[in-house]
Amino acid sequence: MIETLKKGQTLTTEAGGGVVVEHLLGSGGQGEVYQVQWQGKPFALKWYYQHTATDGQLRNLRELVRRGSPDPRFLWPLDIVPPGTGAVGYGYVMRLRGSNYRGIIDLMARRSEPTFRALATAGLQLADCYLKLHARGFCYCDISFGNVFWNDTTGDVLICDNDNVIENGQRPEVAGTIGFMAPEVTVVPRTADPSIHTDKHSLAVLLF
Repeated sequence: MIETLKKGQTLTTEAGGGVVVEHLLGSGGQGEVYQVQWQGKPFALKWYYQHTATDGQLRNLRELVRRGSPDPRFLWPLDIVPPGTGAVGYGYVMRLRGSNYRGIIDLMARRSEPTFRALATAGLQLADCYLKLHARGFCYCDISFGNVFWNDTTGDVLICDNDNVIENGQRPEVAGTIGFMAPEVTVVPRTADPSIHTDKHSLAVLLF
């Protein structure tokens, strides 16, 4: 795995804060996620691959930072490390997910065995989170098992990958995850873009 950023590398956010890279946490289709020090505390930094670091994505990130999170359970973009700060591309800072939060892979591998009460709590919290997101006029676009984590003792949830959230009605950078996408988004030719309406379909699949 090629690491774009190096341990000890210092970057600067648009708000003027220094970000010090500590180590790589993982990577995905859009970029890499690092643990960093920011404002004297540990945070996460998502750094985009060169081919995913589009002008449209950067504009959307700036709007998400400006408008702020609809709920603390979203690991929302807090500040941006813009292009031209000593590394190719750009990224954004978000809260770090605690080690006591689990995902679907942990559930399938039996590393997480939440009680029925914890699962019910997680379902209620997810519905509440997306309701608050939609009430702000946002569309998540890509609700799926890969974006949700829960505390398997309490059922408290965290939602990540919020960089693809858009204002409802905008053209998204991503269309969703196969298996969770509404039929009108998956057909060829596509008859609809992701929206608040199609988010509800994806949420129903996730809860099921």
